[in-house]
Amino acid sequence: MGISEKYLESIKAIVSKRSGLNLDGKKGQGLQTAASTAFSASGFNTIEDYIYFLSTPSYQSRVELDKLISLLTIKETYFFRDSHQFDVLRNFILPEIINKKRTGDKRIKIWSAGCATGEEAYSIAIILFELIPAIASWDISLLATDIDADALSKAQKGEFKKWSFRGVSEDMIEKYFTIEGDIYRINDSFKKIIAFSALNLKEDKFPSILNNTNDMDIIMCRNVTIYFNREATKEVINKFYNSLNEGGYLLVGHSEHFSEYYKKFVVKAFPHTIVYQRLEIPPPSQQHGITAAYKGIVFRDVCKEPAAAKVKDSEVFTSLRKTNDSEETVIFQEAAQLFNENKYDEASERLVEILELNPKNARACVMLAQISANRGDKETAHKWCEEAIKIDNLCLDAYYLLSLIFQDNGELTKAASLLKKVVYINPSYALGYFDLGIIHKKLNKNTDARRYFEIAKELLIKEPKKSAEPLADSDASELIELIEKEIVTI
Repeated sequence: MGISEKYLESIKAIVSKRSGLNLDGKKGQGLQTAASTAFSASGFNTIEDYIYFLSTPSYQSRVELDKLISLLTIKETYFFRDSHQFDVLRNFILPEIINKKRTGDKRIKIWSAGCATGEEAYSIAIILFELIPAIASWDISLLATDIDADALSKAQKGEFKKWSFRGVSEDMIEKYFTIEGDIYRINDSFKKIIAFSALNLKEDKFPSILNNTNDMDIIMCRNVTIYFNREATKEVINKFYNSLNEGGYLLVGHSEHFSEYYKKFVVKAFPHTIVYQRLEIPPPSQQHGITAAYKGIVFRDVCKEPAAAKVKDSEVFTSLRKTNDSEETVIFQEAAQLFNENKYDEASERLVEILELNPKNARACVMLAQISANRGDKETAHKWCEEAIKIDNLCLDAYYLLSLIFQDNGELTKAASLLKKVVYINPSYALGYFDLGIIHKKLNKNTDARRYFEIAKELLIKEPKKSAEPLADSDASELIELIEKEIVTI
């Protein structure tokens, strides 16, 4: 005999209040089974006594409640689950942190929140050992927490079955695990840097020195807040923000990207995934010169394909004509609108969606580069430009932005080389010739500078609409006036 609806509603209210779990809809369908199982194992004679006990604020009632919660949540996990996120962790985030701390206190703190049976935490540990050969000389703190005591007990043992190694190479298994029958036991060296601990993300206080949740460099909390109600999600994300160091990163599951919860963070977009960084964005007056130089230049008509026939026939635009063309276009238009409104976090999320549908969308890569450039993050902008060029080696916008980055870094020769590619792709691109004139003037090559200025001026006079089309804030006459002023000073 099951638990009546009346008592189920009482249990649901207690669970929601103390854990933040959303038990409505599909997520609440298993409440009857979970509550019946937990009640049967609790030792209480009546459901009334069980419910009263759950409602009391004591350590014993919390333990009992955690048992119920563990039955309500799915513990599906395996090593290096979501390989794209671990690639970003391995290739970008951790190298950045390691390089920054190599000459300092060599202290790295990482938190796997909702670690389940430990596969995620051990995956992080493996990457750390691979990236830091002399790891013994570092102060590594890897905190792994979960609300489920049984899951934590399994995690601490470090013993797994074959099912936990989907997608893991045999070489890695052989290198880091000891196999005894059907048991895969992780090497003890990895256990030494991981501290497993019970923690309720909704109820427990953090950041706190007492539970070691302060001053984190990285927090991974994937596929956990999907069980939370909106209020609990906002609360937990805010606490994660406060738990991170300046510059620290938060990684969440792909189904957990709701911009309203992450407004304090800066979005960092990578192919197939985005992460959130606690980073104080400088006001526009303090941002690097590239921001003002580039903002809005190429993407005034961002939803249109480039006019040059060569670009239209390239691989990227061929790929856009496939079955997902309509969906990509709609999402891209949304991203473009958000970009033009300076809503960079929301725009980045849309652009990542596009790249998940079609990894060969060069336009999405270019706009992500723009977002990074407008935020003063030239390194990331550079990477996105290169990604766009790999997809489409005639991507004019990527070459042009990359030239601006080199100009801003004072690497004028490299910038000029890229601009020559720009005007090769589109011989009517007046802005490319104008920038070549500026660069050659700085290099004291006045004859060449004058020649480039004259070409730009001629194009703008002959075909003002076509030649000035990439510009957002200037028309042809304004640019002509600026060119004439530059020529006079040569």
